Amino acid sequence: MDVFLTDEQRRLRAEVRAWLDEAYPPQRVAALEHDREYPEEFWAACATRGWCGIPVPVEHGGRAGTVTDLCVFVEEVAKTTISLATLYITATIFGSHALEICGSPAQRERLLPAVAAGAVRFGLAMSEPGAGSDFAAMTTTATRVDGGWRIDGRKGPCSGAERAEVLITAARTATDPGSSHRGISLFLVEPPVDGLRFERRDFAAMRGLPVDDVVYDSVIVGDDAMLGAEGEGWRNLGRLMGPERLANAAQAVGVAQAAVDDAVGYARQRRQYGKPIGGFQAVAHPLATAHAEIAAARLLVYGAARKCDADGPSPLEVSMAKMMANNVAVRATDAALQTAGARGYEEESPFMRRFLEARGCELGGGTSQIQRNIISRHLGLQ
Repeated sequence: MDVFLTDEQRRLRAEVRAWLDEAYPPQRVAALEHDREYPEEFWAACATRGWCGIPVPVEHGGRAGTVTDLCVFVEEVAKTTISLATLYITATIFGSHALEICGSPAQRERLLPAVAAGAVRFGLAMSEPGAGSDFAAMTTTATRVDGGWRIDGRKGPCSGAERAEVLITAARTATDPGSSHRGISLFLVEPPVDGLRFERRDFAAMRGLPVDDVVYDSVIVGDDAMLGAEGEGWRNLGRLMGPERLANAAQAVGVAQAAVDDAVGYARQRRQYGKPIGGFQAVAHPLATAHAEIAAARLLVYGAARKCDADGPSPLEVSMAKMMANNVAVRATDAALQTAGARGYEEESPFMRRFLEARGCELGGGTSQIQRNIISRHLGLQ
């Protein structure tokens, strides 16, 4: 169901699918996840095929793609594994939008061409062990020193941080008793740098992309490392979260669709009581429901993307799309796993992997509870 897509977007989807099917067949994906192998081949293809340049303006060497273009790309990649999709979202989408929205002319001139060429990957160091949904509770600080700032604290979990060339780091530069949201600033920290280290975390899924805590021990950055104005970090992050959340929603749709497609294939060939199990309503109906719900979630995601392309930031539509896509993905991947029975419950099962991936989508970029808070505020209820 692609009523929102142009011929060019359909060609992009077909190009991405054809490359992924050849480079990352199911056995390759299973090995990547089992061995915790960083997807170097995927990242190289993003660079050489121009996919890194989709969100980057033409004047900086990119393709000036739309939000809809990015959703098409991410959904298709996520059908293979979110290790690839999350790498792209964090390294390319978030970094390029951050530079466009609040980067200085010098920062954009230096870094956007490198993003388009795949020479620079971004990481996002926003969450902390004690400041997840309550982001403003962060304790990481940035203290002014001669010629710059000293950053101290711990961030995490941060997807792909140890392989990033630039970490967008949120830190408190001032304390305002009237509002915890004030006094937060953003910095571009470029490893390797003294005092910066990474501590690997072990997630149940997305094992092809390292997830780290990032420790800042008197990390010194220059004044030119500040991203946006001092104290404007909260406002700028609010503007930046829209593209990430919508990409997350598209990712969830891709995971769900791949899981249901595999479950339908399994139900057609798995035989019990003398016929394929797909012939039993108890098996067929959950998959039929999931297929319909995925189609509805996809329409909501691409409707929100089109609105962002036409009108700019659309937080209500984005939060609705993310909440719905995440919730649908969890139900759909659960139905797919149930179809496979005990085989789906095996540790290396693609059904189990996709169920865990869907749960991860719901936790990243603001949980479903946070999205409901945002929607409620737009309704005038909070």
